[in-house]
Amino acid sequence: MLKKIDFGKTNFSDLYQLFNFNSPSELEAKRARLFPSGNTDKEIATTSIFLASLCAAKEYREDLLTTLNVNKIRTRNVNLHAYTELSDVTKEKRPDGLLVLTSGKHNPIIEWAAFIEAKVGKTPVDSSQVERYISFCREIGIHTLISISNEMVTSPTDSPITTRKSRFNLNHWSWKYISVTAKKLVRDNAVKDEDHIFLLNELRRYLDNHKNVLSHNSMGQHWAEAAKKIHSLKAKDKIDTATLKPVVTAYKQEEKDISLELTDTSGCHVELVAKGDRTSLIEKMLQESKAVTTNYILNRDKTAQFQVVTDFIRHEVRCTTTYSNTGGKAKAQTTALLKILDQTGIAASDYIYIKALYPRNKSVLQEVTLTTLLNEKERREPYSIIDKELGAKIKSFEITTKDLLGKKFVSPSGFIEKIEKASKRFLEQVMASIITNS
Repeated sequence: MLKKIDFGKTNFSDLYQLFNFNSPSELEAKRARLFPSGNTDKEIATTSIFLASLCAAKEYREDLLTTLNVNKIRTRNVNLHAYTELSDVTKEKRPDGLLVLTSGKHNPIIEWAAFIEAKVGKTPVDSSQVERYISFCREIGIHTLISISNEMVTSPTDSPITTRKSRFNLNHWSWKYISVTAKKLVRDNAVKDEDHIFLLNELRRYLDNHKNVLSHNSMGQHWAEAAKKIHSLKAKDKIDTATLKPVVTAYKQEEKDISLELTDTSGCHVELVAKGDRTSLIEKMLQESKAVTTNYILNRDKTAQFQVVTDFIRHEVRCTTTYSNTGGKAKAQTTALLKILDQTGIAASDYIYIKALYPRNKSVLQEVTLTTLLNEKERREPYSIIDKELGAKIKSFEITTKDLLGKKFVSPSGFIEKIEKASKRFLEQVMASIITNS
């Protein structure tokens, strides 16, 4: 037990012993924090801490603002300034913050500006409030408002609200997106300055311990009834608007949350691939097939993509990807694939199904489990997905996991738990193996 410091000799890891702590973690809990928890859980304090961090960390502000197409943030001699609670003359319109981008050293000029409207906890962004702020923005020549809340949107250039006012930029960051971005930049060694790394780690710790910063942890109060009703329909039956709307709203947020959760817990940057308005696309998929397909891409590599399919009739979640290899003929191609997938000792191989796609998208009728193929390989039996009449070479392999959720499907929190677990398992067991060995 350490009794006294011997400068130049005592290990820092032993310091906790001087204060009768049982472990280094107890001393770590006493570390001075840049952003203390407690009274800073309120809306304005949270906004102020984030905006100050945004201004301080170069790579952080560049990453977040370029998602809003503020490309001037990357040019030389620019500065970002942040303010909180600036009101109009009447004091009736008071957005939570203001960001101003300037260029030039000696006599800076304003290049871009945006008001910030932030909410914490379960409070959504208020449409009528934003409408009033838009009027204030226009009065003083600002054309952008960024909302921040726990609500998820497909892209930062989207907004959780709609407005009747035209030609105005409504953008949105979720608190989770803000938090994940900070961690991703540090993890990927994208931040050069050690002080900025410290600041972003502190910001992440602060948000992790914030009682009012939440993930998308519920599909909402209408989910159970709506999911049951859709489940009872046939594939081509029409879904009424009252049933459809809450399902689409919740699912749109959850598919984004999956990308953020996977980015946060893996070494990959997982992005949702979206073309056009996801709301109308999800509505169309549910009306036509009662299943929603979401595409994800890893590290912006077009060859590393997978889909998550939620089937409301079967109460099933499927994750799937297509993998191609050109070495040898069908048997050699299959053996090579099994070698890749078997390297990590996949425990859930009974849940992984493989189909061989031949030219003209022909395939053996029955898809088989990974377990079946591994057993066939071990016993030196012919692979059951190979049919020489379909072709000598396999065009590509379709790899799929299937999870029947049962009663969990209609549970607002249980559905999220299951779909995120299935997505994470697919990323770790299938996609990671393919990326590593490609």
